[in-house]
Amino acid sequence: MSASGYGRAMMLLLCLPIVFVAGCWDSKDIDNRLMLGVMGIEKRSADSPLNVWFRFPLPKGTQDGTTSKQDFFTTSQYGQTVSDAMNKVRYKLPKALDPSSTRAILLDESLAKTGVDPYLEFAIRERSVPLDAVVAVIRGNMERIFTHANPTGELTGIYTKLFFEKYAGGIPRKNRTMLWEVYAKLYNPLHSNLIPLLTEGKQNSYVLAGNAIFVKDKLVGELNLDESLLYEIFTHRFHDSEVELMSKSDIRIVHNHTRVSTSFKDGKPIIRLDTSLVTTLIDSSRYRRQNASEVVAELEADLNAHAKSMFEKTQRLGADVFGFGDRFRSRLQPSEYEKWPEMFKHAEISYSFRVDLRNTGLEFLD
Repeated sequence: MSASGYGRAMMLLLCLPIVFVAGCWDSKDIDNRLMLGVMGIEKRSADSPLNVWFRFPLPKGTQDGTTSKQDFFTTSQYGQTVSDAMNKVRYKLPKALDPSSTRAILLDESLAKTGVDPYLEFAIRERSVPLDAVVAVIRGNMERIFTHANPTGELTGIYTKLFFEKYAGGIPRKNRTMLWEVYAKLYNPLHSNLIPLLTEGKQNSYVLAGNAIFVKDKLVGELNLDESLLYEIFTHRFHDSEVELMSKSDIRIVHNHTRVSTSFKDGKPIIRLDTSLVTTLIDSSRYRRQNASEVVAELEADLNAHAKSMFEKTQRLGADVFGFGDRFRSRLQPSEYEKWPEMFKHAEISYSFRVDLRNTGLEFLD
């Protein structure tokens, strides 16, 4: 081989590794992608087509460094499935649809009553949407929520996420539910779903109305805000602090601990909850005074009333949103798991509260 031929062969050998190590040959630059912030899925009736809403953040810098008012882009698309709608909407968009940044999935209340499993399956199978995206049920006009600007200025999707985050807008009554939790419970007969229920707001995007109770994948009822607080306490999801408004005083719950004990008696599940609460007095009536024992007694009465109504609702529906069934998993045969909703209806549930009231001050001294 001549020297020139040998040189060309060496150059070819040196260039071959570049072919194999070069990656991302089909990637799209971020400037050519539309990052999906929040997705809305609605189906008004069994005969109506599926409509999927998409909202994309569009940060636009101005000369003074601020963000312009129109910082988002919204579109919607009909389809037979969510994946079908996502494929069809690509024909409308000038850039690539990127669902990997989705912060929230909002489900229309009517759709939730018919069953959500067919509309969330795509996210699990394709893994295109993050599994930690928050999920909520919307009661109201989905179009208005997606077409109006967020009142506090956050980019779309981020606003929804912050609404539930502990370090931001989240408070104990706001039950944050993520996509992976929803899908896991759809196939767990021992644990039902409880998903935040939001109503359309007039001044802001939406307002927390309570929590939607699911049996399998269908919405069958709801917990109000007071009952939701008891759910957070009993399931060890309580965080930060929460104010309980009473007739003559306002109490802040700053800490709690719940001990759950379970057993079987004549084939009936027995569930016992013992809750200890640390509270502080933050306000009291100047005209209708109470001593410390009267405040504690009223708070315990309120908590017992909320717990009673909450368990009546969930047991009547056979919806174990608390996950008590998981505590009986080792005591049931796998073939009995599907019977747990019926067993939960007849379970004997008892609860007690021990309240430690602090910061009462001189006012309560006899």
